Parts: sequence; structure tokens; C-alpha cells
Amino acid sequence: MKLSILTGILEVSGDHSGLRDLNEVLQVLHEIGYDTVDLGLTPVASPDYVLRGDGWEKRIEAIGNTAAKLGITIAQSHLPTPKNASFDLDPNGKKPGYQEYFDECLRRAYAASGMLGVPFGTVHPLTYLDAVSSSKELLERNRRYYDKFVEWGIRCRVGTAFENMRPDSPNWRFPARYGQNYRDLLELVDSFDDPMVGVCWDTGHANHAQCKQGEALRAIGGRLKNLHINDNHYGCRDEHLLPFMGTVDWPQFLSALAEIPYQGVLNYEVGNTARRAPRVLQVEVLKTAYQNGLLLLDMYEKARAGIGRPDGEGA
Repeated sequence: MKLSILTGILEVSGDHSGLRDLNEVLQVLHEIGYDTVDLGLTPVASPDYVLRGDGWEKRIEAIGNTAAKLGITIAQSHLPTPKNASFDLDPNGKKPGYQEYFDECLRRAYAASGMLGVPFGTVHPLTYLDAVSSSKELLERNRRYYDKFVEWGIRCRVGTAFENMRPDSPNWRFPARYGQNYRDLLELVDSFDDPMVGVCWDTGHANHAQCKQGEALRAIGGRLKNLHINDNHYGCRDEHLLPFMGTVDWPQFLSALAEIPYQGVLNYEVGNTARRAPRVLQVEVLKTAYQNGLLLLDMYEKARAGIGRPDGEGA
């Protein structure tokens, strides 16, 4: 398995206004040692968004050329998602034309992913405030919204990976987010009955939801297409920390991951570890993240080979 990281960790920093050019981000990641990435295509509200306006195809082509020159594989992508996985809670959601703009960004993100050879892009299941009591209605409304994009993705040769969600904070407006329960997530994925629709598993979201990750991964099985690896402390916010900085049970997770036929990458989504830091400190954090990832990969390989315990202790 290859180690990967979401490009968004370097796209913003405390000493830079706006978004950094993704070509520059790829160069920095390459210098640290990363040769595989998850392309972040989520910041649709930014004036610097790579898919905004005219000429976006040329910008994506340039990113592909940079990746090829550096020997970087874009193994997965994070497609646009409304804030808090609900258009009702997105601060931009009430602006005239925003829904149409967002939908066009999502369509372009699928097309861009296809141009770059990405197998699966990640999306968030949507929660609707007026339907929180009915998982059946939430399933139907997610199908009504995503059907056209799943079909478009298939035309672009890009699969759709629905991500497990985290609980909302106590002061938010709904008690559970759709897709927080992995059984609901699987019901949504299986309703498409298509190998181009699967699951993105976020370890931090699962920890926040007090999910038994081993049980969940074994149930997901071959539907697992993408990973978002990060840590947090249960009861806190969605911290997106490096593994071993929170309370995720990594041996349990890695043991289950080793048992299922996952063919993707070990992808880190750990932007909050250095999101507001100056770039020079972000680079140091990324170096640490790289070493952290190599350790987790070694634990995974030992679990896969059946050598002792995944945490490195003897049997």
C-alpha cells in the first residue's frame, strides 16, 4: 500500500492569503517525499478556486503535467461538499445562484478527476434538516441529488465514494448526520448497485461517532475505495490530527483493513495539525506526517502478513 496525503494541508497557511497554486503544493510535497496525493477540490467559495471561471481545463491539465513530471500519482480526489454536509447550514447556501454554482463545481470536479486518472472521488452524504427523523427519506433525497453526478462520474471514468459522517456538536440543529451510521451509508451505496459507487472511510469521523471501526470495515469489505486517515479525541471537535495524537484504536482499524480487499492508498487528511501555521512550520509538520505514515504503513503490513500484533508487539 502507498502513503498519500490530501493536498489541502498546504493550500492555506497563516502567512499566505487565499489558496496556494496546486502545482506549487505538489512540488513541496514531492520534496518532502510524497509520491501519491489526494487532490482537494473542495474550497468552492474561494476566489482562487482552481475550477472557478474559464480556463479550468487548462489549469487541470497543468496540474496533471506537474504531477507526471514529479512522478506523483493522484490516487483519489475530494470533491466539493457543502459546509456541514447540508446546504441548509452552508453560509453560502442562501445566496442567489449558489446551488447552481456549486453543482457546476461538482460537475467540473468529476471531469477534472477523470482528466487526471482518479479512480474514485469522495463526496459527503447530505443531511436535510426537515427530514432528520427518516433515514428512508434521507436515502431517497440523496439519490435524487447525487444520481446525476454518479452517472456523470461514470461517464468521466470516475467512481463516487460516499464518506462516513461525524456527529454534530450538541448546539447544532440535528441529532445525527446522515451517513454517521455505517449501515445507513451502506444502504445508500448498495442502492446504486454499481461497482463505481463505494465508501470513503474517515477514521476521525468514525471515532467521533464512537463507531467500532473493525466491525464497520468488515461490513464494508470490498466497497471501500478511499481512506481519510486522521485522529481526534472523542467528545471534541473534528480535529484532523496525526495518528497517535488522539484516541483512535489504530491496531483495531489496521487489523480490519488488512482483512478486507482494499486496493487503495493510506491517505492522510490531517490539515488541522498545521492549518494556521506559517508555511515553514507546515513543511516541518508534513515531514513528521510522512514519518508517521511510514510507521502506520509498517503496522498495516505486519497485520496483513500476520506477524504478531499490528502494534508491533509479539504474539
